[in-house]
Amino acid sequence: MLWIVMMLAFASGCVLAWSLWPNSEERMVRQRLRSEFKPSNMPSFIPKMAALINPLHQALPLRGYLQWLDRTQEEVGMRMAPLEFLVIQEMAALAGLIVYIATHGVSDIQPAVLALFVIGGCLIPVFWLKRRIAIRRQTVGRDLPEVVDLLALSVSAGTDLMSAISHVLKEFRPCPVVQELGVVLSEVRVGKRRRDALRGFARRLQTPEASTFSRTLIQADRMGTGLVEALKVLSEDMRLQRYHWAERFAQQAPIKMLLPLIISLASAMLIVTAPILIQFFRGGFMDTSQMMQPK
Repeated sequence: MLWIVMMLAFASGCVLAWSLWPNSEERMVRQRLRSEFKPSNMPSFIPKMAALINPLHQALPLRGYLQWLDRTQEEVGMRMAPLEFLVIQEMAALAGLIVYIATHGVSDIQPAVLALFVIGGCLIPVFWLKRRIAIRRQTVGRDLPEVVDLLALSVSAGTDLMSAISHVLKEFRPCPVVQELGVVLSEVRVGKRRRDALRGFARRLQTPEASTFSRTLIQADRMGTGLVEALKVLSEDMRLQRYHWAERFAQQAPIKMLLPLIISLASAMLIVTAPILIQFFRGGFMDTSQMMQPK
């Protein structure tokens, strides 16, 4: 009974922490504030560690894994070298080893459990990357229609596409779409072809909306068609897709709320009935009934 109470209390605490966790918009506001107020010359020991362990990494066959890390970090929008992220994984694996020693000791080492702790610690940063990719793709699907609307308004006012992108970078809120459009603008200014920069935009974001946006602008550039009409049609299609996505997400909300509701109700019922059940199993009701009998 005590274990059930502890498990339900822990589950209720997890549900409460999940409900108080900030959403994506609040996290973006906090990231923007931290980027504005943190010092620019903050030292970091991870690049130093990567440079120190670089000879060992060069001796290992890590080329394919480092290329995969590079592509994955590009999808997340991280400007970090793959070797630096590999150092973070190694530090997480070392943390898993320390946790195993702290919980099991060094007298009786079980290789299978030790490998599980070390591999689990090494894979935690990868799982974090996957989670960041999912959040980033969801943010792109939400923000890209508004960015396309602003581009259509700027182009219809008489500016070209690059000037419209520059205006969006100044006026729109910080988000992954704006960051990647800034990369497109920088690449075009240094001499890269516009279609190649747009293909890189779709490759970095890896979402259907970004691929459609890039493909529409490339076809308008090749065929010489009106860019305003293409952007307006694209914005309407994206808003319709976002509406369908929101409708599907709203239909899934009651199912996702069912499990936390069951856990909370079970915890409340157990807290209310636990004293009564404990007294019943100890024979408290029998003693009470005997005391109520007339002498």
